Amino acid sequence: MIVKAWGTRGSIAISNVDSVESGGNTTCFEIMSECLPKGARLFVDAGTGFVPAGWNYLGEVANGLQYYIMLTHFHWDHIVGLTLSPPTFIDRIPMTIYGPMDNGHGPESMIKYLFNRPYFPVDAKKISHKMKFITLSHYDVCVIVIHPIGGFTMLGLDDYKNIIKKNVQVSLSKNKYLLSECMVIKMAKTNHGNANCISYRFEENPTGKVAVIATDHEDVAAISAELREHFANADLLIIDAQYDNQRYQTSTAGYGHGTPHGSIKQGIICRAKKIGFTHHDPRSTDKHLKDIILQEATNAIDKIRANEDFLSAYKLTANDLKLTQDDICLVRDYNVYEV
Repeated sequence: MIVKAWGTRGSIAISNVDSVESGGNTTCFEIMSECLPKGARLFVDAGTGFVPAGWNYLGEVANGLQYYIMLTHFHWDHIVGLTLSPPTFIDRIPMTIYGPMDNGHGPESMIKYLFNRPYFPVDAKKISHKMKFITLSHYDVCVIVIHPIGGFTMLGLDDYKNIIKKNVQVSLSKNKYLLSECMVIKMAKTNHGNANCISYRFEENPTGKVAVIATDHEDVAAISAELREHFANADLLIIDAQYDNQRYQTSTAGYGHGTPHGSIKQGIICRAKKIGFTHHDPRSTDKHLKDIILQEATNAIDKIRANEDFLSAYKLTANDLKLTQDDICLVRDYNVYEV
């Protein structure tokens, strides 16, 4: 499994000479896996990074190109790329859009609002016919299963666990397949203020690899049992670390975004093998990200290792403290990360 970052900036897209290295596109990640059907492109969010991602695959239209987009939530920086990405307007490219129900809106009503004059010149009625909308109303008790031949399906968590318990095959497209051949996507709610925001966990069963994307997530005093299970043993945890500690403590606490210390804390608790920081603040230059954000993460590892009360509370042993500064990175636009 590979994760490609098409957009890693938070809040609003930027372009300036001090932020070239990390990039200025807002959130968009692509999940690449042998578990995906031929022609299927799988994305998390459609911020401005979805624009270059859309242009990139136009040569595959004749080969059955289709897009599957897992939206974390509907804030502008995570959906605005839909308005200028070519696949949105090409009838031959089907799009399936997943997303939560939030304040009475699901993915379909979001599209109707986004593509609506006078805010945008193209009306939703001109594009929605080629879109399939899946509202994730109870995403904490369902999973999405993907097979390279059988395609995509959604199962209740109880049905999924019964398949595992009884060691039977899963039904997709009127055929049955081994779960061991599938990718399974699990979901959990992040802490993002008053937004209903989803973190996606991608389990590639043939390889056993796990990637978790937890953008727009603020650390709190204790990590919930649900998120602990969701983040557990991730080979790659891409997580929000937008604010440095000083700014967080003085002005941005409660905004729904993370810090390096909080993200490292959660990663260590959940025994993540590698951690990538995302949702970089618009004001964060490349220098700030390297000298402050990344350094605070390195310091956090040392502080947590020395905190005996913390280690005891979460029953962490020396064997659980394998994370080093070499296992932490700043996720950057257009970079590829092998899980």
